[in-house]
Amino acid sequence: MIARFIHHLQEIWKRFVETRDCPHAMAGGMAIGVFFGFVPAFGFKTLLALGTSLITRSNVIAAIVGVTLHDVFCWSWPFLYRFEFQVGHWILSNPHQFAPKLLKTDFRISEIMQWDNFMNILYPWLLGSVIIAIPFTLLSYVVTLIFMYYREKKHVARHDHPSHFSSLP
Repeated sequence: MIARFIHHLQEIWKRFVETRDCPHAMAGGMAIGVFFGFVPAFGFKTLLALGTSLITRSNVIAAIVGVTLHDVFCWSWPFLYRFEFQVGHWILSNPHQFAPKLLKTDFRISEIMQWDNFMNILYPWLLGSVIIAIPFTLLSYVVTLIFMYYREKKHVARHDHPSHFSSLP
């Protein structure tokens, strides 16, 4: 199962590297994918990234790569989601304070789907995820743009070199 997942990641990376699109479209797609990777939209992250990349005319494959990069670090999601919630709770609370520690007794199945709990958790979590996602989105845009310009420069240099066979009749 892990080998199949790694093979899937390699295939997506290969498509990303081989894609011939303008550097800003590739960087925009990557940034969109990374942004939606942080947003708690379970099951809809890829669809949101695809739709946004189509609307902004960014590269769709780069958006998929960006979302998938976030999924690679799935082992860190509980920590990340708690941190995002803490940041959002801190911003929304007056005076600013972090959310209290969670205990096992805080989880009751009967209360999971109640609207009050849903809204008390979703707003801070969504706000915190957007705030945490913005620097990573900007960083991924810049890194991808540099990578794409480097790749384009390398590709042009490789094809502009005169071959030693070109002087043959």
